[in-house]
Amino acid sequence: MALERTGTILDGKYQILRRLAGGGMSEVYLARHLHLDEQRVIKVLRPEDASDPSAQARFLRAARTATQIKHPNVAILYDISGLADGSFYMVWEYIDGEDVGRWVARHGPFPIEIAVDLGIQALRGMEAIHSHGVIHRDISPDNLMLMRDVRGKVRLKIIDLGLVKNLLKNKEIEVTQVGMFMGKLRYCSPEQAGVVEGVVLDRRSDLYSFSAVFYEMLCGKAPYESETPHGFVFKRLTEDPLPLVGRTPGVEIPPELDRIVRKGLERDRDQRFPNAVEFIQALESFKLGSAKFSTREMSLVAPVSAPVQAPAAATPNPDSRSSSQLSRAERDELLAQINRAADRLTRTQKLMEKAQDALTRGERTLAERLVVTIEGIDPKTKGLPELKAQVSELAEKADLERQRLREAEGLLVRYLDQRQAPLAKLALETLRELAPDHANLAVYQQRLAGLSEEARESEEVKREISAIRQALAEGELDRAGQRIARLRAASASAAERLAKELDEARTRQSREREAAELRQRFEDDVASGRLERAEQELSALNQLAASRATLAIYRDQLEEARRLAAQAEQAQPFESRFAAALETGDWQAAREVALAMEKELPGHPRPAALFAEAERLRASSERQQAVHQGVRQIEQLLTQGRADQAELALKVLAKLDPANPRLGYFERRIAALRP
Repeated sequence: MALERTGTILDGKYQILRRLAGGGMSEVYLARHLHLDEQRVIKVLRPEDASDPSAQARFLRAARTATQIKHPNVAILYDISGLADGSFYMVWEYIDGEDVGRWVARHGPFPIEIAVDLGIQALRGMEAIHSHGVIHRDISPDNLMLMRDVRGKVRLKIIDLGLVKNLLKNKEIEVTQVGMFMGKLRYCSPEQAGVVEGVVLDRRSDLYSFSAVFYEMLCGKAPYESETPHGFVFKRLTEDPLPLVGRTPGVEIPPELDRIVRKGLERDRDQRFPNAVEFIQALESFKLGSAKFSTREMSLVAPVSAPVQAPAAATPNPDSRSSSQLSRAERDELLAQINRAADRLTRTQKLMEKAQDALTRGERTLAERLVVTIEGIDPKTKGLPELKAQVSELAEKADLERQRLREAEGLLVRYLDQRQAPLAKLALETLRELAPDHANLAVYQQRLAGLSEEARESEEVKREISAIRQALAEGELDRAGQRIARLRAASASAAERLAKELDEARTRQSREREAAELRQRFEDDVASGRLERAEQELSALNQLAASRATLAIYRDQLEEARRLAAQAEQAQPFESRFAAALETGDWQAAREVALAMEKELPGHPRPAALFAEAERLRASSERQQAVHQGVRQIEQLLTQGRADQAELALKVLAKLDPANPRLGYFERRIAALRP
C-alpha cells in the first residue's frame, strides 16, 4: 500500500506524517494516532512477502506473542492488521532518541558505569522477550535505542523484534540476505550465520549478538579485526575475540569486565551465559565489586525533534556543570543543541504565521499541509492545537457548504427535469445565494425560462422539446440540431429558444475540448519540466473559466514542480561529485558527499537516496572482497593441512558465492586431506 503522501489516514485513526525508512520487505513511517494524539511508528509489510499462507500464520502467531511483551526496555507493539492490497502493517511505539551505534560513532566508547547500566537494561529487555518464547535474531547497535524518560534518566529500549523475518519460509537468517551485507554479520552468532548445520537458534544467539554490541560500547571497536563485515565470520570460526584490556588507548577496562564480555562471545554456545538473568547477575556483581574504575560522564544528545531536556538533579553529568567546567567539544555540542532548538522554533513560528495567513485567505488545503509540516518538526509547537482546531473547523464548514450546494443543485436539476417550474425557481434562488458565481447558473436560468414557455405549447411540441433537451444533455448536438429544424414548423418560438441553447452547448463543448487539450498539455509540460509553457497554459485555463478547484490543483502542481526543479538545480553539484566518487570506487567519499548535501540542503529527499546507493555499492564491493578473502584463507588452511577449518570456511564461501567456480576444486582438495 502506498502511504508516501503526507496526511494519508490509515484505518481511520493513523495519520501518516512522513516516511522514516524502507527497503527489503517493509516501509516504515512516522504516524499520529488521531484519537490519542500520540506519535507511532507504522511498518508496512509488502504483500508479496506475506502472500504465503504458512508465512502469514507464522507471522501472526509471532505478532500475537509480541503484543504480550510489556517491558520498560522493549518497544511496544500496539497493533497489527491487514490492508486491502494484501499487505500487513504493524503499529509500534515511537522512540524519540538515537541508537547506540550512532552514539558511539559520534562520541566514542560509553563511560564504563553507564555502559554497564545500559547493558543491564538491554539484558532485562531480552529476558522479557525470551520469557515469551521469542528470540530477537537482530540485536545490533541500530536496534538499541537511547532516550530520556520523564525523570531525565537515560533509558535503553530494544526495537524491531524481528517479526518481518518470521515471514521467511526458512526460519534461520541467511547470510546472503541483503540486510546482512549492511553490517549484520558483525553481530550475528556463529550458529546464526549458518556455518554450523543442524542447529536451531535459541536465546544464547541473542546473548552473543548483545555481547558483540556491548564490546563496542565499551571500547568503540569490534571484537575482531577484519577488512569487511564478512571477515568477522571467518575470524570467529578460528580465533578468540581480542581482549578488551588495552584494546583502545585511553580506555581502561577492568579485567573482570573483560572476562564477562568474552564469556558472552564464546564460539561454543554451551560456554556462554545460558540466559540473560545470569548475564545480568555477572554485571551486577561486577558493579558491586568495582567501586572505582575509569569513567567519563555521558551526555545524551537530545533528539532533533525534541527540545533539549535537563537530566535529573541526582545524576551527575556534564549538563549539570557550569560552562567554564565544560570541555570545548562539550561547549560546542551544547551550543549546537541550542542552535538547533532555536532553528526549529524560528522555522515553526514562520510556518505558523503562513498557516494563519492561509486560513485568513480561506486556503484550507495549504493550511492543512503546513499543519502537518509543523507537527513533523515539533508536535509540541505553541499554538499548534488551536491552529489544528481552526483548520478542522474550516474544513467542516467547507464540507457543510459543499453538501448544501450539492443538495440545492440536485433539487434544481430534478425539478427542471420534472417540469416543476415553481419549485425549480425556489431551488435556483437557493443555489444563487449559496454560489453567486456558479458556472451553470445561466444555463439553469434559461431552462427555467423555457419551462414557462413550454407550458403554452401543445403536447406534441412538448414531447419534441423534451427529446431535443435529452439530446443536448447527452451531448448529441447534431441530432439536437436536426430536431430543432423540424420543430420550427410547429413552434418557431420554441425552436428559436432551443437553437440558442444549442449554440451555447456547442460553445461549451468547444471550450471543454479546448480546456481538455490545455490540461493535457499542462500536465505534459509539468512532467517534462517546461514550466514557463505550463504557466501560460494555466493562464489560458483561467481565461476559459475553469473551476476554482481545478485551477487550485494545477497551481499546486506547478508550484511543486518548481520546488522540485529548484531542488534538482541545488543538488546538481553534489550529484556530479557523487557520480565521480562512485566512478573511482571511493565509497567513503560518496557517503561524505551525501552527508554534505544533507547538511547544505536540509529536508532535500536526495541525500538519503545517495547514501543508500553508496552503501549498496559498498556492500556489493565488500562482498566481492569477502569472497576473495575467503578463497585466500581456504588456500592457506589447505596448505597447512587444516581440513576441518577449511571445510567450515568453504561453507561460508558457498553461502557468499554459490556460483564460485572453485567450490568443487576445494571440495576435492579437502577430501584428499581426509585419512
